[in-house]
Amino acid sequence: MKKIYSHKDKNQIWRILISNSDKVILETRNINTKEVFYFCLKLETGKKIFSSLQLEEKYWVGIETVYNDLIFFHKFPKPDLPGHKEIIAFDINEQKVLWTNKDTAFLFIYDNKVYGFKQGFEERFFYAFDLMTGELSDDLGNDFETVNKLKSLADKQQNWESYVYPKFFRKGESDNNVEKLILSQMKNLDIVGEVEYNIYQNILFFNYHIRLTEKTYINKFIAIDLYTGKKLLTEVLNKEAKSLFTDSFFVYKDFLFLLIEKNEIEVYRLT
Repeated sequence: MKKIYSHKDKNQIWRILISNSDKVILETRNINTKEVFYFCLKLETGKKIFSSLQLEEKYWVGIETVYNDLIFFHKFPKPDLPGHKEIIAFDINEQKVLWTNKDTAFLFIYDNKVYGFKQGFEERFFYAFDLMTGELSDDLGNDFETVNKLKSLADKQQNWESYVYPKFFRKGESDNNVEKLILSQMKNLDIVGEVEYNIYQNILFFNYHIRLTEKTYINKFIAIDLYTGKKLLTEVLNKEAKSLFTDSFFVYKDFLFLLIEKNEIEVYRLT
């Protein structure tokens, strides 16, 4: 295991997304100044493609999805409400907005078309737009049956095989060797909350929280060779966490991502 780069920001990292062209998209937020920033890094090297990107809307904006080298942003109808509105297509390579649709909310992408909807009084009306231009391709009216079928096809095209995400550890439910290795590292420790783990090739990854005080915890990550029992990496993800964090690591292809203190990622090559 070799750390190839890290990225640290003054703001909290809220999302980590990876395009199918192997570009890492980071969303960081400052809840005090009400600003959101976006960064794009090359997966292999960590070299920045762009940094501290802001849209016209400085805070009430988020990412729907990353498709090829396009990022699809959305706005919120009202602050603090979960609904989405508008479609903003941003070209990573050109670093500019290709098109915007202010009247339609994003649904999914299929066959190089962006599907969206307008909310009527009692029903939705569906539309398809050209991926690159945003021009109207199809007006599907309120044909939700066709839209649901297309959504199902789009979901099937999503390839998650390159990802390994953490899952909860339960005694008696895991391989005996995995359970033995995890429990040996937590012996005589005051463990609080869930223990998360997963396996990539012959490497066992897991993290857990140790009680530091009544209201603070240490979030620790460990990587162990399953065959030899050799410890490959130990990393403190949070030194004084005030809450119990989950999803602090994941693997994409042969790269391990660690989230450190909520404002830094470390990326390791596993082969």
